[in-house]
Amino acid sequence: MNSQFGMWVKIWGVLLVVFALGCVTGAAINGIYRGQTGPSDQGEAYFESLEKELGLSDEQAVRMRAILDETRTQYKSICAEVRPRYYNLREGARVRMRELLSPEQAERFDRLAPQEDCNCPAQKN
Repeated sequence: MNSQFGMWVKIWGVLLVVFALGCVTGAAINGIYRGQTGPSDQGEAYFESLEKELGLSDEQAVRMRAILDETRTQYKSICAEVRPRYYNLREGARVRMRELLSPEQAERFDRLAPQEDCNCPAQKN
């Protein structure tokens, strides 16, 4: 009886591990997918949800899209103005952090820093 109980515990343990790995994999794939969709895709999805939820007329939809497009253009302009300041600040911090590291750590840091750039919202435009 005790060995049968142990077998059931192992089976449920394996099932839980497989389930957890599936959740992690799904979350990772979702993150990759969402990272590849650009701001224009998100803007279009937002517009479509507004159109659907609010039941916009054709005229309202045209005017709403125009407002969103204008706002997106202005947003990109502001981001373009601020981006150089952001890059300078980031690079200054990296120089100061790098000074604290041994040569081996600095080499690893130089490999890690560009990976962090890929996760930066300012990079996506």
